[in-house]
Amino acid sequence: MKTNGTTEAEDWFIGLDCKKSWKLGKALKTMSSFKLNADDVPLIIKLVENPKYDIGLFAGNVSLHNHDCIHLLLGRGLGVKDEAFAIGYTMGSTKKMWRWRRNLYMFCAKYLFPKEYRFGEEERWVFNMGVMAGSRCPTDLSRVDFSDYDFYTLNFLRKDLGIDKKLLKKCYETEKQFFPKSKESQRLL
Repeated sequence: MKTNGTTEAEDWFIGLDCKKSWKLGKALKTMSSFKLNADDVPLIIKLVENPKYDIGLFAGNVSLHNHDCIHLLLGRGLGVKDEAFAIGYTMGSTKKMWRWRRNLYMFCAKYLFPKEYRFGEEERWVFNMGVMAGSRCPTDLSRVDFSDYDFYTLNFLRKDLGIDKKLLKKCYETEKQFFPKSKESQRLL
C-alpha cells in the first residue's frame, strides 16, 4: 500500500529548466515531508552507498543530504531511474568507476537490494549513462560538502561544479526516447 509520503516522493521533481530560480536550501525544503532518514535506508544500501560504511568497493559514497542535493543539481526526481542516474553520475564524477566496479554495483542493485530499490535492465542502462555523463564532470561530487550552499541557485552551482546542462539534456532526450512508458524518463524535458 502506498502512503501519501510515497506518492509525494514519486511525484516530486524540479527539472533542469524549471522556470523558478531555485536556491538549493529552498529546493531541499520541498522534500522535507517525505525525504528518507538514515534509519529508513536498508543496511545493504548503506554498505554500498553511505560514506560511513565505506568498504572500499565503490567510489562516490555520499551522505543522504548530499545525495538529495545531487538529485536537484541533475534535475532528477526520486524514482528508481532517477536514483540510477544520480548514483551513476556521482560515481562517474570520481573517475574511479572501472568496469568491474560498475558490474559489481549493478549486481548488488539487481540481486541484493530490497525489491523497491532494485535496478532492472532499464535502470541499469540509465545507471551506465549516468556513470558516463558523470565522468565528464570536472568535479568529484562525492568530495563536495553541500552544507554551505543553501543560498546559491541550482544554476549557479551547476556552472560552478562543471555540471554540463547541455550534456544532461542530451542524456535525458536519449532516455526519453528509449523508455516512452517511464514516468521518470518522460518528465525530464
